[in-house]
Formats: sequence, C-alpha cells, structure tokens
Amino acid sequence: MTTSKSPAQGVPIPTTLRVGGAFMFLAFVLILLAVISVFRDGWQAPFTWTYGTLAIVAAALIAGAFATIRRDQRASKPQVIALAVAVVLVIAGRFAPSTVLVVMDQYWLLLYAVGAGLCALILRRVSIGTH
Repeated sequence: MTTSKSPAQGVPIPTTLRVGGAFMFLAFVLILLAVISVFRDGWQAPFTWTYGTLAIVAAALIAGAFATIRRDQRASKPQVIALAVAVVLVIAGRFAPSTVLVVMDQYWLLLYAVGAGLCALILRRVSIGTH
C-alpha cells in the first residue's frame, strides 16, 4: 500500500531551486545596500565592505536558500536552523569590527545585483523545466 505525501508534509526541494533562491535574496540585498548607501553617503560615493555587510550578505544567502517555497509548506528543521543562523549572523554583524575590507563604487552593487538576479532567473527556469 503506497501512501502519498500531502503538500504540507514537505517535498524535497531541488538544489538548483535553493541556489536560485539564494541568488534572488542576494540581488535584493545588494539593491537594498546600494539604496541605503545612496541615502546615507550620497550618489556615487564609494561603498565600503566591512565584516558587518559580509554577515548581512551571508545571512541573505542562507535565508534565500531555505525560504519557504509554498504557502502550505510547513517549516522543516533545516529551515528553522537556517533562519536562526541567518538571524545570528545579522546580530553578529552589528557587533563586528567596522574594518574596511574593500572599497568600490556604488554602481558595482547594482551591477552585481543584476548579475545575481539573472543567475536566479536562469537557475529557477532550469529547475522548473526539469522537475
């Protein structure tokens, strides 16, 4: 006798879909960082990467990879752990030293966001087409 899983029990999420979600969150965070930088520092001011911004980007990648795909999907243990790790990274980023790691122009954030968005669309299209 076979039993079918209901959608609420959870189904395995393809890796390409998870990576696509991570790229989508990355694109969103990079755009958000660029907008905040423009309002805080002015247009075309140099953007500085610190440990705090790296922690925020890492948290976005983790949250994007483990985000809920469907409304009726219940949270799994890995999702809850990933969300907790992302929250801890954001909090730790606030207390991280503000050492300047890299300085770049603001427009690079937007270009990287466009690249991440294109990667997300391609990966999600490939994942949906094959599954």
